[in-house]
Amino acid sequence: MATVRVVIGEKHVKEATAMAASGVAPEGGFHIYSDDRAQGLRLVVQKNRASWVVKYKSWSKTIGWVYPEDNRPLKTATAARDLVPVVKAILDEDVDQLEPFLTARHNGRDNKKALEAMRPVVKTWTLQECADAMIDARTKATSSSPLRKASVDEIRRTLRRDEIKDLIGEPVATMKRGEVEKVRDKIEAAAGISAAKKCVSNIRSILNYCCEYKSGDSGLDHRDMWWELLKTDSKINPRTRTPSLSDIVGTLQLIQHYLHHPLPGRRDGKRGVRANVFAAAWWLILTSQRTSAGLALLRVDFYRDPRDPDFYLAAWDEEAMKGKKTHVLPIPKRAVDHMLPLIEASADEGFESKWAFPSERGSEDTDIHVSRTAVRQLIVRLQGRDPLMKGKAESHDLLAEAGIVHWTPHDLRRSITSVMDDAGIPGGASAVLAHEVKLSDSLGEDALSEAQREEWLATRMAKITKLAYGGGAFLKLKKNAMTVWTDAVLDAWEATQTSKAVDLQAAA
Repeated sequence: MATVRVVIGEKHVKEATAMAASGVAPEGGFHIYSDDRAQGLRLVVQKNRASWVVKYKSWSKTIGWVYPEDNRPLKTATAARDLVPVVKAILDEDVDQLEPFLTARHNGRDNKKALEAMRPVVKTWTLQECADAMIDARTKATSSSPLRKASVDEIRRTLRRDEIKDLIGEPVATMKRGEVEKVRDKIEAAAGISAAKKCVSNIRSILNYCCEYKSGDSGLDHRDMWWELLKTDSKINPRTRTPSLSDIVGTLQLIQHYLHHPLPGRRDGKRGVRANVFAAAWWLILTSQRTSAGLALLRVDFYRDPRDPDFYLAAWDEEAMKGKKTHVLPIPKRAVDHMLPLIEASADEGFESKWAFPSERGSEDTDIHVSRTAVRQLIVRLQGRDPLMKGKAESHDLLAEAGIVHWTPHDLRRSITSVMDDAGIPGGASAVLAHEVKLSDSLGEDALSEAQREEWLATRMAKITKLAYGGGAFLKLKKNAMTVWTDAVLDAWEATQTSKAVDLQAAA
């Protein structure tokens, strides 16, 4: 490493630029020009870069670049010397202010205006820290307003979005409404109105919590609750898609085929559908439950009805349900006989999951169920609209080619309503879909020892059964509705299998 003391001038700047641009590291890794005119100013040359550095007391701070040109350019010794006294004064006052000053200075302001434009360095919580604090507090057993797991997941999904990445590290005390509105608009453009509304709602919740309970840490004050003015001026138009039984079983046929074949255009040779997602698709179709709740089914909460051998019972804690009410659904034996082999085929051989529909990404340490978006994303892949294939020549819309309308799992709720109306059971759909269910007993689950588990399981099954039979007429309505719906789906499915067998015989 060579250090040369000179009055740095144009000649030395050109030499430094040439050395850096050569791509060859100077001997010893550095070549340093130390300025005789401004004490502490250095022009430091390394491989591929040459920078101006102010060495002052215990600090060595880069203030600009000779090379490369697009990174805070500072091309002359005069311009660099002009910054030295200002930089030293800032270091004496508050080292954290140097970066805001340099940002303003390199954005075209002179020293005076750069000093005036500096944003204060705020050491209060960022948006991410505020979210973490709220989630931590509101998921404790002692919380007066606990968050459901689904709500926590929704908040975390919002904060993981690319559109918000530049905002989550910003202190909320200096955040402006306009910044959040720009993020909202980007999310709406990229993911739709619903995602934008969730972003606004989640940010409001986070900031309200910290303003009320963590004002000192967050720097928020009730005198300027600007986030309460955040809104979206777009409305979500009601969806009217109602997939027919033909659309539903046609989609299932495609899914079944790609259990053993790669999807068109995929060159990795992997099968297009996993067994657990196939099972999940069948379950959501037969039960018409919301994806977030329907797939969060514990194995212990799916068992033969002890009072009726023609049915199983499936139950969900209020934590899993949107309406925050425990939901018990009778499953006809015909549907159970269809589902059980699919559930067993999707079980992970590596460990015994507690979930009826375990994720292949789960483990004994992290036991998770199939994602709530897995089936919807599968349908998107069948259409060739996923990021991997969208716009590519080899992409295929398999649904359109099969004459199937696009649909999502949520649309099934309109399908079952239509079938119930046709069958003369207009209240059946509401019973199955957990609309206006008034069960207040949580199923609960405490930490148990192995010795207690058998007794707990028997007690839990008894509680579910009691909840199911708490309203006899209501359960009868559910059973009638589920029988009509599952029979309609399975009849349509079996008709396609019979037709396929006939076609194969004819071909033979």
